[in-house]
Amino acid sequence: MTERSTFPGATRIAGEPDGAAPVSAGMTVADRFRQFLHATALELEADIDRLQNFLAGDAHGERVRMLAYAGYRNGAEMRVSGRIVRYAEPLKTGRSTWSKARAMMAIYNSHEVAGVDVRCAFGGVQHDAVSDEEGYFHFALPVDRPLPSATRWEAATLSTPRREMQAASVAVPILAPGVDDRWGIISDIDDTVIETGPTNFLKNWRRVFAERPGDRLAVPGAASLYGVIAGNHAAPTRPFFYVSSSPWNLYGFLTEFMELNRIPHGPMFLKDIGIDPTKFIKTGHDTHKLASIETILAFYPDHRFLLMGDNGQMDVDIYARAVRRFGQRVAAVFIRDVAGDCAQGPKAEALAEIARAGVATYCASGFADAVDILEKLGLARPAEAAKAAGEIPASSSDA
Repeated sequence: MTERSTFPGATRIAGEPDGAAPVSAGMTVADRFRQFLHATALELEADIDRLQNFLAGDAHGERVRMLAYAGYRNGAEMRVSGRIVRYAEPLKTGRSTWSKARAMMAIYNSHEVAGVDVRCAFGGVQHDAVSDEEGYFHFALPVDRPLPSATRWEAATLSTPRREMQAASVAVPILAPGVDDRWGIISDIDDTVIETGPTNFLKNWRRVFAERPGDRLAVPGAASLYGVIAGNHAAPTRPFFYVSSSPWNLYGFLTEFMELNRIPHGPMFLKDIGIDPTKFIKTGHDTHKLASIETILAFYPDHRFLLMGDNGQMDVDIYARAVRRFGQRVAAVFIRDVAGDCAQGPKAEALAEIARAGVATYCASGFADAVDILEKLGLARPAEAAKAAGEIPASSSDA
């Protein structure tokens, strides 16, 4: 039996968790205090895990669940990641606030399993890896296959040869961007795709802990605008990548939300919030997102990208730094104005810097007028339709 992690309706999606980052040698008193808190938290987590393993009768042969995140490839390499957690039957979510809150707490209360052998097969190549202390595994497999003419989903097969999991294997989607018009989209998620609203926790506790994907609201106009670019939300004609500081625990939640709201599917670059030695004192929101954007642009050197985000946090500054490094590889920047400072303030200056670099910019409270810019950029029609109309040369590089 093979479990398929495909779109639409998938409960698993994409990207690559953060790598380790060295702790600075020059430590202040505050750094030492944080390190002390980290050590204490790490010991507490280990004690809880040991207790949970004891109560659950955790043994080497216990059944596990694989969470396979959709991957991506170019003509030389395929990347895919996932996580191994202890198997548990899915919770049945009722309509009560308590039932929904319990389901959300279960999402965050993952019980990772280290040291599990994982096997990946793709394009006739097979490799093995081992899950790390947080349960994550990563593959970067060599391939010798040109990118297809049109963007499409391919599939890799993942299995755990020495441990029983929820199925004999998992078929995970792999994004292969097309070379028909060499356009890609990199999008933020919070307040760009999904409404987050005020950050006051006391006012928004219900949204954080008791709202399921069907309860959450999409940003007005996002589905329409993204649909214009993608053509088909489940099988976009242009590649979409999502970069966010949301934790990996929420990837299934986000994928379900996107499917319900017809937001185009694509690999996600989320954050690991584990408290292991490399992640408690770790990279911030801006560092994670910029590094993810740089990874994508470097992996696809022949593609240009439209960056989409909001000015509620650091997106504008991050995108300005990406433009400084990659220049015209960033073809346009779309910003949803949630802070009211498109025209003035520090975000406005960063936007002006992007525009001075010759990059098309858009900033407004909604996306209603953004289609006009898509027309000018040639993105108002899906790549396949444009190619059929003779606007884009056909390619014979399909694998």
